[in-house]
Amino acid sequence: PCSPPPAKHKLLRVSPSMAAHFQEETHVQNECHNCGATDDLALCSRCHAAHFCSRKCQKAYWPFHREWCHRNDFADEVERTQPKFARFLRKHGKQAVLKDDEVDRLERKVVGMPSMYGRANPKPEPPLFDAEDMRKMREAEERSILKLRAADADATARTLGAGDASFVHDAAGMSGDPVWGEIVVPANLGADHGQLKWRQNQTFVEVFVKLPPNAQRAADVAVVMRSDFLSVKVAGVTILAGALYRPIKAEASTWIIADGILEICLLKRFRRGNYENGKSNADTFWFCLCRDGGGVGQQRIEKLTAPPNEYYDTEYTHDPEDNEPPQYKKKSISGGGKRGK
Repeated sequence: PCSPPPAKHKLLRVSPSMAAHFQEETHVQNECHNCGATDDLALCSRCHAAHFCSRKCQKAYWPFHREWCHRNDFADEVERTQPKFARFLRKHGKQAVLKDDEVDRLERKVVGMPSMYGRANPKPEPPLFDAEDMRKMREAEERSILKLRAADADATARTLGAGDASFVHDAAGMSGDPVWGEIVVPANLGADHGQLKWRQNQTFVEVFVKLPPNAQRAADVAVVMRSDFLSVKVAGVTILAGALYRPIKAEASTWIIADGILEICLLKRFRRGNYENGKSNADTFWFCLCRDGGGVGQQRIEKLTAPPNEYYDTEYTHDPEDNEPPQYKKKSISGGGKRGK
């Protein structure tokens, strides 16, 4: 059997023409790494370097093979067009092929070099967060929002003066919360139903619910989000419950309570850059919040038979699924697929 490659990964410095002029070494007959058989051999699907005559032999040899069985993304990438070069990389344990300046740059970086080997695009891995980290980040974001809104309220009070500020406070108690009034629903991009508002852009749908003074804790609110359903209950009273107009990514949708307002952010399942088969950006527009059973959320945006041109000018956000266009092609306007008024 072939001996395993060196434990320490290597960087192979090559010229652009190295792969084209690479000459493969003398061919040696392959044999099963476990029993030595030479007929009906199959390659290990992970490392593409070890041969086995059967699954039984592969399992028997696994305790010895597992230590050096690693996927080589770069070799996988070039194997279709340069099979000889790919076999050379795997045989000699080469895990990355970089130009000299790229190697020098990576060696100067204070990053874990081993974590970047074995990938065709050797960049540091993005940070990984567990559920506890996500919870702490949501709480920090909520505290930040509350702090900013409190600062805005203080600035408004200082600007208006004591008398005017008291008037604003009294008016808020009688006719509405000024923070609630700051939530603007753009024309033709959502609806204001009094206690409930919703609006959308090319990536998200945002739902806002004004909570009563005696029910502004998370324990007082029950939000159920599924791919095609949304339910909101406040102090046991159903505010919204129905089938959504279009599907969402429930696992990537969130909700928080800030300043007595329940804010729900729904990630559209079909959005700009991620369309349903045979559909376009125009089909990502929501004409209402719910298709049926949603009460006020079922009310359709008035006088609209097609997505308004303003929709294509709304912002869109790079989302967790990495389905957006490359950054250098990304613009804040011109969403594509405009329809005439």
